[in-house]
Amino acid sequence: MIRKFLLFFLTTSSLGALAQQPATSNETKEVVITGKIDNLPNDSMMIIVEPYTGEWDSAIVKNHSFQIKHAMPKGGSVYIIKFGSAMDENNAAIVYLEEGKMHITGKGADLRNITYSGSSWVNEWQEVMTMTSPENPDNKKFAALEKKYWDAKLIGDEDATEKYEKEAGTVQEGQKAMYREWIKKHPNSGVTGYLLTVFFQKESEKEELYASLGEHAKQSRILMRWKNPGKVDPSPLALHTDDSQDARGALAGAPKTGVAAPAINLPDVDGKMVSLEDFKGKYVLVDFWASWCSPCIDAMPALKATHEKFKDKNFVILGVSLDSKKEGWVKGIEKHQLNWRHVSDLKGWGNEAAKAYGISAIPASLLIGPDGKVVALNLGGEALDKKLAELLP
Repeated sequence: MIRKFLLFFLTTSSLGALAQQPATSNETKEVVITGKIDNLPNDSMMIIVEPYTGEWDSAIVKNHSFQIKHAMPKGGSVYIIKFGSAMDENNAAIVYLEEGKMHITGKGADLRNITYSGSSWVNEWQEVMTMTSPENPDNKKFAALEKKYWDAKLIGDEDATEKYEKEAGTVQEGQKAMYREWIKKHPNSGVTGYLLTVFFQKESEKEELYASLGEHAKQSRILMRWKNPGKVDPSPLALHTDDSQDARGALAGAPKTGVAAPAINLPDVDGKMVSLEDFKGKYVLVDFWASWCSPCIDAMPALKATHEKFKDKNFVILGVSLDSKKEGWVKGIEKHQLNWRHVSDLKGWGNEAAKAYGISAIPASLLIGPDGKVVALNLGGEALDKKLAELLP
């Protein structure tokens, strides 16, 4: 988690941050960061960046030493501290900062190998970094299970994905129990906000932990931001993975209703070419899915029921898979008994039909009429049944 956090902000928020003005304030609350790092080049720059907002501050290195005084009017938050202008994992580190002092010592410009001392929150942050480090045995075990999970998911081995997901869940619960215990022992630490917001996803869990905290912890910028979204600081850029996007955005580039649907010419599981033209004169639901897509699989029982209800009434389904491995694709069809035509070029997100239809997330579907024109987008379940009942005698 720490490495992902660092790499993400080194390549996104902090890049833009350096083009902004450093934070200035007349507030008396401030953090004073001093450092003495042997071999750190003189006249180079040390920078701190609050990646959520892009606020930053800096100091010039003299005699291998530096001092940064930074106003902290909104309470404690997580920052990136980095050396020089290059964006490199080796010359940057994640630190928690709040009003007080931090001293840094080391023997080189590699900020992964430096020592921190100072106010009580400095030591608390180091304890949390040790717990959440990728080198922690539990974290290594979780990472290994996560890799096995995704490897199995890519080939459509659902039994294996369920097994690894369950094992990883057990490890994760153990990790969270450790984090809860740390929060219990440090209820008034500003660092608790980092653990609460990064490692606990359920709102009920967050609220329960938040209720146990002292006022100082609750006044951290991290928790004030969480409790007051968009008010303490502007909301950050939202990121989505391909299989978790809201389906309403899945067809942003799709043809509109009433226009001719783009051609589809792809091989089926036996390598035989199948064309959308083959179904002219019928209502065709073009269903974009993949064997590794959990929301797609969750939608299949309803789609199977619709197929069974209307398959003898001039209605067919054409499944277009965004799988990249044939083994997973075929296994998914067989396991879930998807008894309609299936095609794929096994190019994943490079699927030619997906590009032609502007697919950016799955599941996604289009209902095409007997004349080859688009009738409706993303209908499923009762909505699809209702539409077909209107169209078919």
